[in-house]
Parts: sequence; structure tokens; C-alpha cells
Amino acid sequence: MTSIDSGLRQFDPLSPQRPSTGRRAPEPRSREPLSRRRTIGPRWPASAAFVIGAALCVVLAACGGGKPAGAGASVSGAPASPSSVGDTLTVAAQAPATSINPGTVDTAFILYTALAYEPLIYRDSDGNLQPALASAWKYVGTGNTQLDLTIRQGVRFTDGTDVTPQAVQKSLEYMKSAGGNQAQALASIQSIVVAGQTVSIKLSQPNPMLPDMLTQSYGIGQVIGPKGLANPKSLNLTSVTDGAGAYVYDPSASVAGDHYVYTANPGYYDKARQHYKKVVIRVIANPQAALNAVTTKQVDVVVGDFTTVKQAKSAGLQIAQVAFVWDGLNLIDRDGTVSKPLGDVRVRQAINYGIDRQAVTSALLGQYGVATSQVSVQGSDGYSADAASRYPYDPAKAKSLLAAAGYPNGIDLPVLSVHFAGLDTMTGALTAQLAKVGIRLDVTTVSDANSYIGGVTGRQYPVVAVGYGAQPMYLMGQGLFLPAAKVFNGFGTKSPELSKLYTDAAAADATARPALNEKIQDYLVDNAWFAPVAFTPVFYYARTDLGGLKVGAKAPVTSALDWYDTK
Repeated sequence: MTSIDSGLRQFDPLSPQRPSTGRRAPEPRSREPLSRRRTIGPRWPASAAFVIGAALCVVLAACGGGKPAGAGASVSGAPASPSSVGDTLTVAAQAPATSINPGTVDTAFILYTALAYEPLIYRDSDGNLQPALASAWKYVGTGNTQLDLTIRQGVRFTDGTDVTPQAVQKSLEYMKSAGGNQAQALASIQSIVVAGQTVSIKLSQPNPMLPDMLTQSYGIGQVIGPKGLANPKSLNLTSVTDGAGAYVYDPSASVAGDHYVYTANPGYYDKARQHYKKVVIRVIANPQAALNAVTTKQVDVVVGDFTTVKQAKSAGLQIAQVAFVWDGLNLIDRDGTVSKPLGDVRVRQAINYGIDRQAVTSALLGQYGVATSQVSVQGSDGYSADAASRYPYDPAKAKSLLAAAGYPNGIDLPVLSVHFAGLDTMTGALTAQLAKVGIRLDVTTVSDANSYIGGVTGRQYPVVAVGYGAQPMYLMGQGLFLPAAKVFNGFGTKSPELSKLYTDAAAADATARPALNEKIQDYLVDNAWFAPVAFTPVFYYARTDLGGLKVGAKAPVTSALDWYDTK
């Protein structure tokens, strides 16, 4: 998956209840014409995945295996005990909705569909998979090529029809053909067969992550009712939604680009999970303005960053943080197509030895960054303890490797960077450091998404600055390092050894898979496909009386808010 969270560090807005304060959360108001109001820019398409994640994507992105939470994961400012049902939950989003159709929505905007469309499986903030429209699921046989789902009975869509296995089948078939940025996850489906209450999904290739892909984090797992499927064009921001979720979008109370209102679904099948009468998503593009809004109780929860966390602490807000997005360099021309030196693994290794990761991390991110030499955060699927110590800062080693590769006087490397999420600042720091070992970066920095993507995929720049969210290794392969990863493997580097490791891991059972995923990580690090520098944290700020803000025991997680968690 390559869900660019569009710079949007999103979260699951369907959180547990807030204690009653006796006051109604204020409705968002338009203070100036929409034409004059500031919006986020640039809009980053999902194919360009700075997976923050996705989104969070209510990101996207991904939860890890059952290991302790990654470094930098914490929560502070515990709330009061939650009460029963709150009146209104108001959340801040950094950009307006682009679609409210789960089949076509960019996963950076999943929060706009997740409220109304119940998923087959729900992933909580601990990273655990819980029943939703599917009451149970299991892989059949070996090889992870058939997943059987038992569909819950007694649930209805907002159009009044029952959620049946046949309805789920039709929804999945639509998702595969709708052209959304997650449709690729269903590309290997050979057939979807219904027998009784069971939906059997049969695949042409192993996919151990299909249950995760059918959660609320991806549009394809959110089930659309028959009325909506009969006329997909009706699934827009001017019409009510046709899902089985806890809430129903109310277009009459919403103002596109400013705020989006969802009211409680009176027919929702599990009232214990329905914690609010209304949920309002309010668009606040500026991080400082978002912090001000939660501090003054105009909104209840926002996504923050390290530039505002000190103020959030001073304001006494609840704060959750988790290291999630790795920033660094993508050494994308591994065959030496436009930069002959980069085709030599010793040169790529020299780049890694020439970076003082801890110094850069401390200088740019302070106490909130986590230095890294691999693309998986500690505690997540694919993390390798061996890879973690592979590249200590060693300028002498870097120079020696360059000389051994035939470049005793160093090399010049064109690099593409972008004014986004601090990547340009990171690139500047690395330029100064690598110059000390004779690696001279010639940096071109662009300011818009199209220029960046065009540069990455145009095979013009052998090195590109990158920010990518920690995902399970299976998903990371599709979006980051396999030949099919069109953006982040823009030169189409192929490795039979890596492909075999990936295929073996995809087909392995849950017991054997972790060790195989670590071997994938070791391959990427030993062969220096990337030069990761630091995991940057995602922060969540909430009012002190909001229940359910947490960082789970599994890392990374894409949401610190959990609508099913009532603890």
C-alpha cells in the first residue's frame, strides 16, 4: 500500500465516549468565505505515499506484529473515566473530503467514509483485529490463498436492506473494479463464493494481510449497500451515505471544505459502540490553528507534530505519540542507470556509514525522533535487531568503501527533495554531513506533488528524499521495494533473492512469517536500498476529558483513538 497521507496525519475519529460536561460542543462556524479560507497544499496523491499513517490513514497504513510498542510510543495526561453517551464529538482534519465513496476514496481521507461504512473487520488501537460485519474469519488450507468470512446476521444498511453474504460479495466486487487506490489489494482475487453465511475469497497469489486490508483503514473493507452499489455516482458529498456504520453523513448540515456532520445511525447493530449522537469533522489546515482550537475547546481532538507539542503540554492536553514515519534517502537507482556509482553496493553502503543518524535526529527532532537504519520501527512487523546496528556512524569506513569502489575522490549525486513535512530540512542536514566523506549531493527541491512524483518516476534522479510510514512487510513490499512499486521503486529494481524471500513470507503461516520478514529487512539494509535516518512521531492532542486516547501494545498503530474501546 502506498497511501500518501497527503501530509494528512489522520486518525480514527470514532473514539470512545467523552464524559458529559453539561455543554454542547460548539458547531463549527465559517468565519470567512470559503474562497478566502486557507487550505492545505499541496494535495498529495496516494500513489506518492508519504505513508504517515495513511493515513494514519485512519492511515493507512498499518499495525505491526505482537511485539512491544516501538520506541517513542507514549501517552500522557490520562482522562477522567468515560461516561455513557456523549452529545457531539468534534475532530479536526487537515484537508477537506475529496470523496465519500469507499470504493474511490483516497486512503488519506478514509475518516470521511469510516464513520458511515462499517468494515468487515475492525482494527483497534492496540493493533488487534476484532469482529465487525464479519463475526469470524480464517484462512483455509495452507499458503494464504483462501480467506473465509462469516457474515454477521441481523444487521441492516441505511437503505433498509439486510447485510447479507451476497451483499458483501457485491460490495467487494465493486471495490475491485471501482479504481480506488486500494483496488490493487483485491487484484489477486480469482473468485468470491457465497455458501450460507460464509463468503470465501479465493486468491491467485498468497496474501497474509487480507484481513488487515478488510479493516476500516482501507476503503475496500467498508461495505456499501445495494442502493449505493446500484448508483455509485450517488455516493457523493451531496447525498446521505449507504453503509451499516455507526453514523450517517448529513449533507444538509455540512459545508464542503469547512465541516462535515455525521449523525448517529438509529439502526446501528451495536449501540455499545455508538458513543456520540453526532460527529463533526472540521477542516483546520494550519497546525497552530488546530492546536488553538483544541486548547479553547472548539474541537476535541487533533493531530499535531513536534513543533507544537511543547505548547500542547503547557496547555495540559492529553498527548499520545508514536514513532511512525521514517525519513531519509531512497537510493533508487540501484542498477546505476543514471548514476554509475550508485550501482555499486559499496557506494550505497558508504552513504549509510557517512550519516550520523543520532546527531541529525537530535538536531531536527529533539527528543521526539528515533534514529534508524532500517525501514521498520522497533516492535513492528519486519524489524530486525541485526539491521538496527548495521551502520554505525563511521566516516573512515565510508571513505574506504568509496575508494574500494573506484571513487577515492568521492562522487556527485543528483538528489530530488521536496518542501514537505521537513524533508527539505532533512536533505540539507544530510548534504552537509555526506560532504565530509566525499559524497556531494546536488539537491533539487520542488514544492508541488506533481513535480516530485514526476521526478521520482521519471528516472532522472538517482536519489530522492522520502518519508514513508512503517507498515507490515507484505504491504511495504507492494508500495516500497518490489518492481510493482511504481513510485518508490521508480527504476524498477529487481532482485530474485528479495522476491523469493517476499513470496516465501507471504505464503508462510503466522509462526514462520516473522523470521522471513526479518530476512527481507536484512536484505534491504545489507544491500543499502535506502538510507533511513529517523522515525518521526505522530502526535495526537485531545481534551483532558476525552476517553480512549491511547497508544497500543503493538506498534506501529495507525490510530490513537478507538471507537470500540470503552476502557
